[in-house]
This record gives sequence, structure tokens and C-alpha cells, in this order.
Amino acid sequence: MMYGVFFCVLLLWIIPWGLFVIIPLALALSVISPAARAEWSEFKNRRISIGIVIIILLNSFALYPVSEPEGAEEWGNPIATENPHAASWPASEQYTWFYDGSVIGIVNSRTPHTFCAWSQDSSSVALGVMLGMHNQRMRQSIEVMNSYIPTFSIDSETFSLEEVETEGSHQYAGEDYFVARFNVKKDGFETTLATVLIVGFPNTGGELTLLSITRPITSSQDDVFEEKIVLQYLE
Repeated sequence: MMYGVFFCVLLLWIIPWGLFVIIPLALALSVISPAARAEWSEFKNRRISIGIVIIILLNSFALYPVSEPEGAEEWGNPIATENPHAASWPASEQYTWFYDGSVIGIVNSRTPHTFCAWSQDSSSVALGVMLGMHNQRMRQSIEVMNSYIPTFSIDSETFSLEEVETEGSHQYAGEDYFVARFNVKKDGFETTLATVLIVGFPNTGGELTLLSITRPITSSQDDVFEEKIVLQYLE
């Protein structure tokens, strides 16, 4: 059984999207032929045990503390070093800054579904959209803008994030990085109140760094890819 657990964990290090690919692939292989179906009957208990052990291991890993977020020197000190609205699973740390008329968040988060750096950022953002994690974290950004920007006011309980179609990546300092863009809207209204840019910085081993920049639509900033702030972070 231990060999099976080791093999499954090894796949998490080398297969992009991790469990999102491994589980469907395993199910497809298990029913693709009569011989494979017969093996399920013969080794059913062993495979169920392997699955339970893997779930326990990944859940334990998801709760392991992450490193402390670091921002650019130009941003000054963070105005918040935790997000009370963020989910407790998986483990994460978020620091928040108010700089250049925008709310900047650095999130270090566990990615228990994959240990592979390739597509770690895109799969995690997609999972966050499905589970509503981005909406939870966005509440803090809205509360900060309400406090720091006199012309901005929106109930942090009644908003929605609308994903904006984009190229999926953008080049900063000569390298391509995953990006995702969202519009912040008040529930029941079509007017965009703020824009959100997320830039991913993947790492092998199951910890992901996400840079989010939330800017009210009243700002004079018209660079949707926030070159200035992202480059400051990369320096």
C-alpha cells in the first residue's frame, strides 16, 4: 500500500493541475477494459485504503503554515497582516497595503491539489473562483477602499466578482506570468465599481504566491496590467 501512496504523491509533483487530472485519469483507466474492472474487484479494499491515506496526508499538508508575505519597499508597511474573511483551509497568510490609490494584497497559500509549479497558479485561481474564495478575500479590499477613498462606497456584503476575458498571461521584466482579471460589481447592478488584477508566482512544493491589485474605477490609472506595482514587487 505504501508504494501506491508514494506513487500518487509523486504524481502530484509532476502532473500539472494535480488532482484535477489524476482523479479523472485514474477513474478512466479503471473502467477502460474488463481486466481493469476485474482488478478493481480484486484490489478494491487496498485502493480505498490508499485513497483514504492520501486524503489524510493532503489535508494535513494543507494546514501546514506558509511563509510570511513580503511586499515592495515602496509600499511601506502593510495596513493589515491578516484577513478575517479568508477561509481557514487551506493554510494561507495575507498582507494588505494601500498604495497609489489601490489595495494590494500578497497571499501565500497552500495548494494541496498539486505540488507542481506548472499551472499551479491557474488551477488555484480556477478553484478559488469555483469555491468563492476570491469573494471572501475581496471583502477586506472593499472595506479598505471604503476607509481610505472618500469617493468609494460599497457594502462589502453585497458585491460580486465578474471574471474578465484576458490573454491568461502577461510579460513583466521579460518573463511571462499568469494573470487573471475581475470586475467588482454591486449585486443587481451592471456598473463596474472596481477592477482586480491577480498575478501568480508559482513554486514547486505546494505553496503559491498571488499578488492582487484592486483599484476603484474612479482612479486615473488606465494600465490594466499594473506594470508599475508588479515590477516593484519583482525587484
